[in-house]
Amino acid sequence: MSAQADAATARARGSAVGRFVFRETLPYLAAVLGALVVAGLLLILIGADPLAALGTIFSASLGSLGGLGQTLNRATPLILGALAVAFAARAGLLNVGVDGQIYLGAICATGVGLLLTRDTPALVAVPLVLAAGFVGGALAVLPAAALRAYWGVNEIFVTVMLNFIFQYLAEYLATGPWNDPRSGEAISRPISFAAQLPILSSGLGAHVGILIALVIGAILAWILRRTLLGYSIRAVGDNSTAARVGGMAVGRVMLVALVVSGAVAGLAGGIEISGYYQRLILGLSPGFGYMAILLAVLGRHRPLGVVLAGVAFAVLLVGSDSLQRSVRLPQSAVLVFQALILLAVLLATSLRANRRLTVAGTPGSTP
Repeated sequence: MSAQADAATARARGSAVGRFVFRETLPYLAAVLGALVVAGLLLILIGADPLAALGTIFSASLGSLGGLGQTLNRATPLILGALAVAFAARAGLLNVGVDGQIYLGAICATGVGLLLTRDTPALVAVPLVLAAGFVGGALAVLPAAALRAYWGVNEIFVTVMLNFIFQYLAEYLATGPWNDPRSGEAISRPISFAAQLPILSSGLGAHVGILIALVIGAILAWILRRTLLGYSIRAVGDNSTAARVGGMAVGRVMLVALVVSGAVAGLAGGIEISGYYQRLILGLSPGFGYMAILLAVLGRHRPLGVVLAGVAFAVLLVGSDSLQRSVRLPQSAVLVFQALILLAVLLATSLRANRRLTVAGTPGSTP
């Protein structure tokens, strides 16, 4: 009887989990589908074939080994940037400085990579470069984190201002002390060959950064769900006043959450240098920080959701490069698709929140 009862309990728990996942994901999937339908109607209005556009996006990004490799490489900074935003958001913070953190992470990674020689073992050089990016991102957000934790200064304004500082620093270094005189462009000298990330396979062309991003996502998920730090971050994010009354060091928790967030974003910059560009360039981050906010919202600030959203948007970005040739659409049309999806998801989130408030306010209902 005991075994049967345990089996019944397990089945009931599995059924409850399935219903929960269905209820949580269905509205957002429906919202994304609705946004795609609206995008298709817009394409029809301007005389383009929506099915041809969709086919182009998937064939260019997933239809070949080269396209798949580009998609994985593009997904890596998107996932890490979105994870950075999502981790800070779980503590009730908004990190708008991901771009700046990517740049300082890239600067630190490039500096270490330029110091290394070809004789340095790759097992030493690659971790050093990535660690430099990690530390650089943490340093980039540290002023905003300290101001927020100890003086209550809004982190949004500070992180936005820091973006410009680190972007201009990258421009100064790429055109000045680190400039490659043989290139004639605003790029630095290449880092040591030993510091370059290995690729997954020669035909694919993708570096192992995507695996690092997935591991970071798993670690952040474990921290949030299985550690005292994660519990403290979630408690502060849910209700900082209650957390403070309960004896938590709210300022310290916010400081740690923002520094970890910045470090993850800086790691994205290190991976871009080590795995993709092999040198510091201008335009290293084509708006990854703002895309990261969108992806964190789409992933509902959950690491798994963020990873899925990052891969989906990488498919969209890589595939959109071919839209101009196939359906005569400018590459910037992908920004319209992003806006439609974001608005649809925000609408779904708002409707769900209003429904929960209505149910909770109904007499005799259980919130």
